[in-house]
Amino acid sequence: MNLRTLKKLSKRAAPLLGQLRSYSGDQFPAPKDDDSYHNTFIGDRKHWDRLPCHPTYGARNDWPGKRGSEIVFTTRAGRRKILRPPTHARKGTIMVGGMSGYFEPEWTEESAWDALSGYVREHFTEYVPDSDGDEFHLTRRLNTPSDVFRAAREIIAAQLAGRVI
Repeated sequence: MNLRTLKKLSKRAAPLLGQLRSYSGDQFPAPKDDDSYHNTFIGDRKHWDRLPCHPTYGARNDWPGKRGSEIVFTTRAGRRKILRPPTHARKGTIMVGGMSGYFEPEWTEESAWDALSGYVREHFTEYVPDSDGDEFHLTRRLNTPSDVFRAAREIIAAQLAGRVI
């Protein structure tokens, strides 16, 4: 996925989030400056940030759940560089955010696609206690964006009909 695809998926996900009854959050377009953060892994490396690094820097993997999220390489001139996936959304990407917390509330935000995908995946996750530990698995196939949108429309239809999926 790249930032342009994220922007288009967020635009499609925004009306569906508004129709879900149990989801709340303010929707707004991402501003031009780099203040809006998303949680999607952007694998298209042409969008990755290029940063210089100190020679003592070692490769870290600080992107949760993704291998190879940061690449440290040496250029032909002998300088070391870092490539990192972008964490800021493009201008105009529909974001969902709000204040969370009780004693020290903080602003949290994510793209509309991240919010819808997370909501649908949580809805179709089943918890199975196991002797080795807890196990979670999806009760429905959600591999592509079209699977997520189809499942979200079914959740909305079930809410309007007054039944539970």
